[in-house]
Amino acid sequence: MPELRTDWLTGRSVLVAENRALRPNEFAEGSFAVLSASIAPLGRTLSTCPFCAGNESCTPPAVYEQCDGDGNWRLRVVPNAFPAVFNLSGAGNANGTDTAAFPAVGLSEKWQLNIPIPGVHEVIIESPFHAERMTEVSQPQLYEIIRAYATRLRHWRERESLCYGLVFKNQGSKAGASLTHVHSQLIALPFIPPSVEAEIRRAAHFFETDEKCAYCDLIDQERTLGSRIVFDADGFVAFCPFASLQPHEVWLMPCEHRASFELASTSDLKQLAVILHRLLAKLESVIPHLQYNLLLRTAPWADNYDAAYHWRIELLPRVNSLAGLEMAAGVHINPVPPEKAALQLRSA
Repeated sequence: MPELRTDWLTGRSVLVAENRALRPNEFAEGSFAVLSASIAPLGRTLSTCPFCAGNESCTPPAVYEQCDGDGNWRLRVVPNAFPAVFNLSGAGNANGTDTAAFPAVGLSEKWQLNIPIPGVHEVIIESPFHAERMTEVSQPQLYEIIRAYATRLRHWRERESLCYGLVFKNQGSKAGASLTHVHSQLIALPFIPPSVEAEIRRAAHFFETDEKCAYCDLIDQERTLGSRIVFDADGFVAFCPFASLQPHEVWLMPCEHRASFELASTSDLKQLAVILHRLLAKLESVIPHLQYNLLLRTAPWADNYDAAYHWRIELLPRVNSLAGLEMAAGVHINPVPPEKAALQLRSA
């Protein structure tokens, strides 16, 4: 029987309805055509790919690189050529754009305000070779990728005008990717997004009333229940959240209380790389031609959230599309109960 699940911490509302998986779908055949081709051996480069080694002139100059002993880059970070904000990152303005030069705030219509937003939008090019999936790179290289995430977040948290950073990966066209070469993106903003702020307010209220972290309490509850746990060892726990937005959604969190991902130790980041590589392999074995969003959520930088916040990585397979109910009411439909999804992933 379909049931409505509401998660008080994130504010999510999800209809878990297994019967929806039985619907006829005229669009199913070929829906993963973009990723259905066989993957070529790692080590190839494409002359047409702007992210492959040898094509550096196709991107803005790098603001951060990791190189091997011969000086060849293994990972590059470049300003996004099509930024969503007035980009403070870049060779010409790495020390900060003069915000006084931004256009003035305008009022287009009554009660509708348009405000120029200075921020950061970077692309992390994760391999010089044309890998198309994160599981194609080695675990040591995945550690270097994760280390780059932490390094760039630390860099931008020092900028007083910025107060929130997010790293995300769009894998596949259904997840919003426009290029197949493995890459992630970093956004840093001068404000805390409304949905993040609402979650933090609830977490802060929980801490004030219960004198403990809401996320640590969530981990304890998931461990006690057990049915949604995918992995629990080596300092990290992964589980399918109670109100999963998508089938086989997984949250990966440190077991000990940690607010800021960018302050994680080297040993924790190395262990995270091993576990993340394993989780992605499990997801790929359960969901053919996996397309997904990876969201790395860390504590905002504006105030001290050390006590009330807990960083996490969300893996959101893009199985269901947003349709009328999701767009109009903000209520998602998930045809795979997270308990069943966790069982399948544990067994993968």
